Amino acid sequence: MDISKVIPDSALAWSRLHSSLLAFTRKYGAGRITQEAYRKLQKLTPAAMRLPGCAVFIATVCTEDGPRLAGLSLVTAYGDDTSIVVVHPLYRGRQIGARLLKAQLAEMGRIRCRVALDNVPSLKMCFNAGLKAGQMIQGPTGKPTLVLEKSRSAPEATATSANLI
Repeated sequence: MDISKVIPDSALAWSRLHSSLLAFTRKYGAGRITQEAYRKLQKLTPAAMRLPGCAVFIATVCTEDGPRLAGLSLVTAYGDDTSIVVVHPLYRGRQIGARLLKAQLAEMGRIRCRVALDNVPSLKMCFNAGLKAGQMIQGPTGKPTLVLEKSRSAPEATATSANLI
């Protein structure tokens, strides 16, 4: 399996990939992706992907028919605006979602996700990626929702010698 950041190099290439990401999300989002989050993916442009805190990562697996999309992750505004993770049902339970989130964290340095409390597999994925619950809110569908987040640790301050007078 390969995890890679999507960097659109042409409008045509982005159009094709974008269409496949939308279809994948519609088909395998299991009804857990909100309409608002799906619209954010629909409206995503190559220019927006160059903004700080915005990235799309995909997981692909090699099959006898060639590479196959196994999962995707979209984060905008470091997750304050949108965070989506979708994994193909055949590949769930293999840490793909957690690896996608870890890739986002490595790229951006911090990440935040909102997950409804009744979505146990997504909560488990976030915890496996090292995210911690920060607060509980009412989500966009009215359900109790955890806000999970993580920042890369700052390097430990090195001890310096003080001048004593």
